[in-house]
Amino acid sequence: MSENRAEEQRVDCADGVNRADCGKLAEATSAQLAFAQQAPIRTPQWRAADSARTDRAAAPAAATSTPAFDTTIWRVVGNPLAAPTGHGALDGLGVAVKDLFAVKGFAIGAGNPRYLADSAPQSESAPAVRRLLDAGAHVVGIAQTDEFAYSLAGANVHYGTPPNPQAPGRISGGSSSGPAAAVATGQADIGLGTDTAGSLRIPGSYEGLWAIRTTHNRVPRTGVHPLSDSFDTVGVLARDGAVFTRAVDALMPEPDSISAFDVLADGGLAVAPALDADVQPDVAEVLEAFRDAVRRYTGGGRDANGSASDDASDVASSPMGGARQECGHTIKEPSASPRIAISKISGMDVDESDLDEWESIFQVVRGYEAWQGNGAWVRGHMDALAPEIAARFERDSHIVERDYIAGLERLETARAELRGSLGNRVLLIPTASSVAPPADAAPEARAQIAKARADTIRLTSLAGVGGLPALTIPLLTHDGLPCGVCLVGPAGCDRTLSRAAVELLRELVR
Repeated sequence: MSENRAEEQRVDCADGVNRADCGKLAEATSAQLAFAQQAPIRTPQWRAADSARTDRAAAPAAATSTPAFDTTIWRVVGNPLAAPTGHGALDGLGVAVKDLFAVKGFAIGAGNPRYLADSAPQSESAPAVRRLLDAGAHVVGIAQTDEFAYSLAGANVHYGTPPNPQAPGRISGGSSSGPAAAVATGQADIGLGTDTAGSLRIPGSYEGLWAIRTTHNRVPRTGVHPLSDSFDTVGVLARDGAVFTRAVDALMPEPDSISAFDVLADGGLAVAPALDADVQPDVAEVLEAFRDAVRRYTGGGRDANGSASDDASDVASSPMGGARQECGHTIKEPSASPRIAISKISGMDVDESDLDEWESIFQVVRGYEAWQGNGAWVRGHMDALAPEIAARFERDSHIVERDYIAGLERLETARAELRGSLGNRVLLIPTASSVAPPADAAPEARAQIAKARADTIRLTSLAGVGGLPALTIPLLTHDGLPCGVCLVGPAGCDRTLSRAAVELLRELVR
């Protein structure tokens, strides 16, 4: 047994059971099941983590035969695993750290047990982890990830698929699957993860969570295992909007270079109808209802291309007395003096050729960098990887430097063009192409997951190529399944973008 694994087994679990006694779970714990059996919550303020922790603490003592934690969610848990190093806005809040981040005294496993066995304990925690600890948070544990963060599904062949309490029987989304499930089940308040091609935004959308991909290079990635230097970012997830904004602020203590509130009041909101092409009908319905609510909120009654519309003319005759029921939410009509100002809604030109180019750039640049960062180990351990992960690395190994350099040049051009097209606006798009697909090993279900991944990457690559901050707002379909709408803002507006999103949903939904 390697030194780091021996150390890991000496860490006490949250309820006093030693790590060596914690086997893999076939099912969620009783607290997770109780959470999952609740009716879908249709407000932006999701179930408080404190109540979930109280439920677990009140469980009968006879439950000691149950393993201490769900190993589909956690790799290791402490009491706490890392204590706060300061006091601030995150006092008392617990963090689930994705198994790509350095946590002092523990090895990085990157979602693969063979890689974990070959890794040494970290001498220091990553700066992103330290920032949360400095703000008063504690680390609950290290949470699972898709292998080397190279998937959007959240289904790890070695550790299993974490539960999705808001959509039981469906995948959790990845690759920040463990942190997302820990937050969704109430076992942590904040999830710390990475987002390359949607690895925070997608589990956020699938599990009804707030999630943000930050402006590229704004949060240090020192001490974070890489997938792609050109696209990797650090971000957070949370159930509650207030906790979400506090975590975003702690992760980026420096002020924004531009305010999203000013952006919305000046440039306004942008929409790009071409991005809706591959979105499934139930998600498209939610997206359009949300856009309609925002149109009425602005008072401008703009259509998807920024043209005048009559949507706002029938407020007084609404049978709900100034409110509308849409997609499981009660949408309030515009208040006389809204706290958030959106000047207008305008169209942004995006077509299929743009999507093709962004996806092509992504595949070449990310693929080459993924192999450069992981190929030395992966080359000798292909048999230790899930087949689909091994296939991606095998494809990446054939990307030559010449094509990579050309890809970087294409990326620079596309990034400048995209930022210029967005300008001083915030773009509203679907977060994912569908709700979470079923967690099923059947060929039909696997094909559905593969299609969802392919369609979703065409959406998420926009923020990746642009190097822009993007966050998902948690909503529900008519069937009560989580989905998300995404706000993509100008570079450097991360903190105020998170507050603007929470404020906007507070204005629209009750």
